[in-house]
Amino acid sequence: MRRDIQVKLECLIRDSGNRDVIIIEGARQVGKSYLVNNTLKEIDKPFLSFDLEKNKKLRRAIDKTEDFFDFQALMEDQYELRTGSILFLDEAQECSKLGQYIKSFKEDWKKVKVILTGSSMNRLFTQETRIPVGRTKSLCVFGFSFSEFVRYMKNNDLAEFILSAPETIPKSRHELMLELFDEYITTGGYPEAVKAYREGHLPNEVTEEIMASLEEDFQRKESHQSGLFSNVLQTIANHIGSPSKFTHIDTTKYFAKQVIEDLKSWHIVLEVSQNSLDPGRSDFLPKRYLHDIGVANMLRSMAVPKISMINTIDPVLRTPLGGLFENAVLLSLMSGGSAFKKISTWKKKKQSGIEVDFIMDSPDGSFKIPIECKASTSINKWHYKNVVHYLKLTHQKFGIIVSAAPYEKIAVDKNITVFNLPIYLATQQNIERYCSYRPHQIIK
Repeated sequence: MRRDIQVKLECLIRDSGNRDVIIIEGARQVGKSYLVNNTLKEIDKPFLSFDLEKNKKLRRAIDKTEDFFDFQALMEDQYELRTGSILFLDEAQECSKLGQYIKSFKEDWKKVKVILTGSSMNRLFTQETRIPVGRTKSLCVFGFSFSEFVRYMKNNDLAEFILSAPETIPKSRHELMLELFDEYITTGGYPEAVKAYREGHLPNEVTEEIMASLEEDFQRKESHQSGLFSNVLQTIANHIGSPSKFTHIDTTKYFAKQVIEDLKSWHIVLEVSQNSLDPGRSDFLPKRYLHDIGVANMLRSMAVPKISMINTIDPVLRTPLGGLFENAVLLSLMSGGSAFKKISTWKKKKQSGIEVDFIMDSPDGSFKIPIECKASTSINKWHYKNVVHYLKLTHQKFGIIVSAAPYEKIAVDKNITVFNLPIYLATQQNIERYCSYRPHQIIK
C-alpha cells in the first residue's frame, strides 16, 4: 500500500537541486524499507538497494574502506553503481564507516543520490565522527496512521475524506469513524499487525512478537540491564498524559535516564517538553509517550476490559482511554515530519492546573496552535477553557480541541475561535487547514 509520507520522500528524491543525503528513521517494523523500495520502484531512475543487516559481505567491505574514494571505487567496481543512480543503504547504522562519508556523499558525489535508513541512526555517528550539519534531510516513519489504517481496512474514499478537513460529517459516518478508531487503537500501526487483523487474526500476538524481537535487539546492541526495556515501556504506558519521572522506573536515576535516551534514539519513546511562556523556566518534567498506539494500548490497559470511545461509560474504565487519546494525537502530529521535529506542551506555572496538552507551530512558524485532548463524546466550555486561556495570554485567535464529539466550530468571542475536531480528523495537515493563516491572526 502506498504510504502518505511517500509524497514527501518522492519530492526529496526528485529535487535535482537537493544534494543532501536523505535519512529515513523510525522504529523497527514500521515500514521504512518498504517505503523507500516502493518509492524507488515508482521513480524512473536506476537504483541499487542493499540491506546492511543482512548483507554481511558488503557491510564488511564498506568498513574496510580507507576513505570515501575507496568506498566510491568499491560501489562502482564491484556493485556497478553508475552516475545518475540512487544508492539506498538500509540499516545503515550497521556500518561504522558510513557516518564519516556523509559530507562527501553530498559534496563529492554530484550525480549519485544517497538514501540511508535505520532504527537507531545515532549509532551512525561515533564520538570521533562529527555530525554533518546541513548535509542531510530526514524523515521519521511511524506505523500506519489512522487514515492509512482505514485505507487498508476499508477503502480509499473514506481515507481521503479523513484527510480533506471536512466541516460537514453525517452522523452515521461519524459513528463509523469512531468504531474504526476503536479498532485502530486496539490493532496499532505496525503494518504486520494491521495485515493480521484484516486476515482475521489477533493483532496483539503479532505486536507481542515484534516487541519481543525489538527488546532482544535493543538489549544486544545497547547492553542495558535485563528487563529494563520492558519496565520502562510499561512505566511510560502507565503515566501517559502525566509528567514522567525517572523515579517511576525500577532502577537508579542514572540507568533510567540512560535507557530512556537510548529508547528515544530508537524512536520507541517520544518525549514532549513542558514549557511556560517564560523562556527562563526549565523546571517542568517532560511527558513521554510510545511510538505505536497498539503497544501503548496493550501495556496501558492490561488489567482493564477492552475499552471503547463509544461504549465505555464507567469513568474508572475510561481513564486509560485519556492517555491513549493523547498518544494517538501526538503520533498523528509527528507523522511525516523530520526526525528532529519537536512538539511541546504548555503549563502556566509549576503548581498550576492550567495547561494545554500540545503546542504546534503553524506552517510558516508565525504563530502557535494550542491543542487540548479530551476523550469525551460531548463538549462543553470547561473542556477548552485552558486553550482559551492560552490564546488570551498570547493574543492569538485559533485553537483546537480533539475529542470523540462531532466536528464543531466554536466562536468563543469576536476574537477567538476553537475548533472541536473528532479524533479521526486530528492530523497535522487538517489542523493547519482549520487554523489557516490570516493577516489578523495575532490580536492587536
